[in-house]
Amino acid sequence: MNKAITIFFGTIVVIALSGCGDDDSSKQEVKNYKYTTAEVYEKMCAKCHGEKGEGVKKEKGPALNDQEVYELKMGITDIKMGGIGGHSSGTEHEIMEHNMQKIIEKGMDYDTDAMAQYIYENFNINK
Repeated sequence: MNKAITIFFGTIVVIALSGCGDDDSSKQEVKNYKYTTAEVYEKMCAKCHGEKGEGVKKEKGPALNDQEVYELKMGITDIKMGGIGGHSSGTEHEIMEHNMQKIIEKGMDYDTDAMAQYIYENFNINK
């Protein structure tokens, strides 16, 4: 009897969960970008953040090569969204938020998660 109850409840759980994830709202739109993440970094980011993410004091660009992926994702996403994520640190982000609009206007838009991963994988000094 115990085995029959286990099978019954197991079947109910499988049926209940079988529809999970099929909702159209869970599907994300795939966006194609004109330039690769590396091209965008080289053309639009390196001037202020350095060729290896080391930062450029003269340009007031902070180092990015000492941040973990989650920190990069949070900062880059916040900047791209115009600071609405609540993580902006003030003046430096305000400047970058302005620059982000210029980057997009020039057709150099990019995926924030991909950019964070690119910076981490290629420049991080702590890994």
